[in-house]
Order: sequence, then C-alpha cells, then structure tokens
Amino acid sequence: MSQRRNVLQGLTFKLALFYLLLSVPALALIQWTIVSFEFHELFEAVDSGRMASMTQDAASEIGRRWNSEQTPSDIELATRAEALVLRMERPQDGLAPSSYVMLELSKSPVAVGVYDLAGRALANAPEGGWTAAPPPTAQAWEKARQEDAVTLGSEESAERVRRVLATIRDSQGIPRGFVLAELRLPLPWQHLADENSFEWPILFVYLVVFSLATAFFMVRWVTRRLNTIADAAESWSAGDFSTLIPDESADELGRLSRDLNRMACELQSLMQSRTDLASLQERQRIARDLHDTVKQKAFALNLQIRAARRLIGNDDAAAAMRMDDSFELISGIQRQLVHVLDELRTERAPRGFLAPRLRDLAERWARISGLQRGFDLDETILDDAVLGEAILHIAEEALANVLRHSGATRVSIRLHRKAEQIALSITDNGIGGADSSSGMGLANMRTRAESLPGGQFELISEPGAGTVVRVHCNYGARLP
Repeated sequence: MSQRRNVLQGLTFKLALFYLLLSVPALALIQWTIVSFEFHELFEAVDSGRMASMTQDAASEIGRRWNSEQTPSDIELATRAEALVLRMERPQDGLAPSSYVMLELSKSPVAVGVYDLAGRALANAPEGGWTAAPPPTAQAWEKARQEDAVTLGSEESAERVRRVLATIRDSQGIPRGFVLAELRLPLPWQHLADENSFEWPILFVYLVVFSLATAFFMVRWVTRRLNTIADAAESWSAGDFSTLIPDESADELGRLSRDLNRMACELQSLMQSRTDLASLQERQRIARDLHDTVKQKAFALNLQIRAARRLIGNDDAAAAMRMDDSFELISGIQRQLVHVLDELRTERAPRGFLAPRLRDLAERWARISGLQRGFDLDETILDDAVLGEAILHIAEEALANVLRHSGATRVSIRLHRKAEQIALSITDNGIGGADSSSGMGLANMRTRAESLPGGQFELISEPGAGTVVRVHCNYGARLP
C-alpha cells in the first residue's frame, strides 16, 4: 500500500513556505534598495541647486505682480505657493527625474510659505498640511535679502530636511517679501519600518496568491508525478513489474520515468533468468538424486528378479509366470525413469512457445517509448530455457538501442523457422549509422548469438536508412 507523508511534511507545503519566507524579506529589500537609490538621487539634485532655482523662480513670478501700486491678494499668494509645491513634486520636471519618490515616502513632502519683510506669514501651502518652519534669526532674513536665495541649515534625525529662502523683488528690484520652501522626507529605512499604507496588504495578497500558485504547480507537475514514480517503485519492490510509469513528458522527471521503466523491464528479465536458472539447477539436482538412489535400486531389483527366475526354472509354471511379469514391470519402470532423467537433465526443456514472450517484451518497450510496432512471428516455435532466453535478451537489447540511439518511430520484429534453423530480425526506421565494433550492448548481442548452436549475428545500419539486427541459429530436433 502506498505510504504518503503528512500534508504539512510534504514537498508542496515546504516549497510554498520556503517561497513565502524568502519572498517577504526579498521584496522588502528590493523596495528599500530602489527607494534608497532614488532618495539619494533626489537629494543630489536638490543639493546641486535645483530647489533653490525653483524657489527663486517662484519668488520672481510673485515679484512681477507686487509693487507699490498693486499688492497680490492672499488668495493669489496661496495659489502661487501651491503651484510651487506641485511643480516641485512633479515627477518629470520637478526637483529630480525621480521626484515621485517624495510621494512614496511622504504624503506632503514639500511646504511653501510666503512672508512679508517683517517675517509675518501671508500664505502657506499645501492647504491643510504642515507649515514650513521660518528662519529663527534675523540674520537669515537679511542674508536672503542680500543674496536673493539662500539654503538654510537644518537638524536631521529620522528625517532629511532642506530649506531655501528666496527674496521677492518687484519690477524695480525693491524687496517686498520672501518665499520659503521646505523639503522634509523620512529616511527610507524609517519609512519601511513605519509604513502602514495600502501597499503592504497588496503585497501580502500577492504572496498568498504566489504561494497558492506554487503549491498548485507542485501538485500538478511535480508531487503527483513523484507519487506515481513511488507507487511504481513499490509495485516493483513487491515483484510486480507489470506496472510502468505513464509519463511521456520531455523534462527531467519524464526522462527519469523512462529510465526507471527500462530498468524495471531489465530487472524483470534478470529475475526471470535467475528463476529459470534456479529451476534448471533444481531439476538437475533431482535428476542426480533419482539416478543415485531410485535408478540404482531399480537396477538392483531387476537383478534380484532375474536371479529368482533362474532359481525357479520351469518347475513351478505359475510362479515362473509371475516372476516374468515382475521382470517386465521393473523393466518398464527403468525405461520410464531413464526418460524422466533425460527430461530433467536437459538444459533446454520446452516451456511453451517463444512468440508470445517476444510479443509481450516488445509491447512493454512500446509502452515505454511510444514506438509503433509490427510483428511477423511464427507461433509454432517452441521456447526453451537456454535458446529462448538468449533470443529474448538479444531482442531486449536491440529494442533498448532503438529507444536510446535511433530516434525511430516504428520497429518491426520478425521470427521465422526454416527447416532446422530459426531467424530473428528487428528493424527500425531510425537514423541508422550504428557501428558494430563499438558499444557493450552490441558486443553482448553478438556474444549471445554466437554462443547458440550455429549462431550468427548480423548488423545492417546505413546512415539515414534505419537499422536491422539479424540472428540465425540451429534448433534441430527441438522444433516440432
């Protein structure tokens, strides 16, 4: 009976769990690496002056509408501040080509404030968001008035902060106020540790789907096929070699299945040969025992009856007749015993017909390889323990070579008798070109064929014309 592991100990569960445990840190590491790279690329652009340039441009736009006769309204200043925020956050032409990383790390990464010359806030953006921190000292305001735009220092811990203060000048160059832009982003590792966004549930769902898909693949394409191989191996271990692995795929498991099927056929043939050899040895042992015991005693009894017959002579006709009958009976027993001993001693005792065994062998190989097969077999040829096994071994090796080397799609097997000879031929439609002087398999076939009475082996294998294996041998009086 097939034994199965517990589900939680099976290969499918282990592989799915392995993928899950590997994917979580791997995806987190990939995300952290990408975000960190874009994070540093963003601040390289900011520190190279991109943020200061954009802040100064925004201050210039406001200054063109700010003079002694016309002062922008609070709404217009807030709109200008909001426009600067959106411009800096824009992915393509914002602070950097990777500006979208800002929104990845923070919902409101940029804040802009508009101040008058006294440092009073006139407008802030984004609306409802956080407020940029103004310079704490008058020197910073004064420095911005003199240089148009300055980068302010900031303290950083779990966040990286950049501040730029630009002066608003009207068309006459007279200072009217200031624009303060502040970029504040958490460090990537801090963001990943604190993040509770919608991405993590999506990631979790993806991992679950990935694990389920992996489990399905393992069950469909790996585990079930391994279980089939295990079932066949259990049948073989119990001595049933009729079970073959029905796997015709071209991947590694398919090739392993076909190799195991070939091994099973060869094991079956080997076990049959060993059984036949053991049977032959036992027959010979029984023949020796009968010869050394029963036959000798029957011979001695025959002598005793002869001697008794001579002593009786013709004086007692009835007794003489009985002694003659006993003599005939023991002589018949001796003749039958000699015949039994001859049958037991022979190494080629008939065991039926050879054609069914040859056909069964070819059918098994056809199930393994998918080859088409044709038969032309003489059903009257008897099988015996030596010649029959040699013919079957040669046929099995030839079929194995067809499967391994020829690339054939069809094989034909012909077994015929003519007078006191039998001939076996195995023909395929493969690539041909086999070398009869190389390979242990061909050498074994030749040796087996030539060890038979009058045995001959022939190999015809022209490139592109397939291969023909022929065996001829004498069978003599064993033929019916």
